[in-house]
Amino acid sequence: MKPSRRVLGKMFTYLGLFLTGMGLIGVLGPYLELQRSNKITAQVVSNDIAHRQTGAFGFRLQLKWERPEGEQRTTITTVVRAKSEAEARESYRGKHLAAGQSYEFFTDPENPERIQPFKGYNPGTFGKFIAIALAGVVVFFVGMTIVRGTNKEKR
Repeated sequence: MKPSRRVLGKMFTYLGLFLTGMGLIGVLGPYLELQRSNKITAQVVSNDIAHRQTGAFGFRLQLKWERPEGEQRTTITTVVRAKSEAEARESYRGKHLAAGQSYEFFTDPENPERIQPFKGYNPGTFGKFIAIALAGVVVFFVGMTIVRGTNKEKR
């Protein structure tokens, strides 16, 4: 049994509402986590390629910051899969962090000693959920267009 265009349009409309709701609810998780997180101002000591392998490049980000106990340092290694060094540098999430500059970084809410340099109000943190919400809006309007089209045909 084949569903009518009106039923199909309603299915799209409800699917769109569902996806939009899921996207908006999904945004709340990272948003609330960032609200609970502290910020630390840290200086970038170095940010460059540490090792190369065929098809993969390892970027090493070294940070230092002051605490009451003294100077703290950390090294974060990120593997980027790419065919060339130029492509790896372009797709590396920390490419905007320049050595010698100081930036504010979020810390882990459960462990304030752990810096999360790539977490923040950016597409990397929220992009998936925003894409789901936008897809839901598009699907909703497609469903509404189908329903309105069948209503005009009945008149």
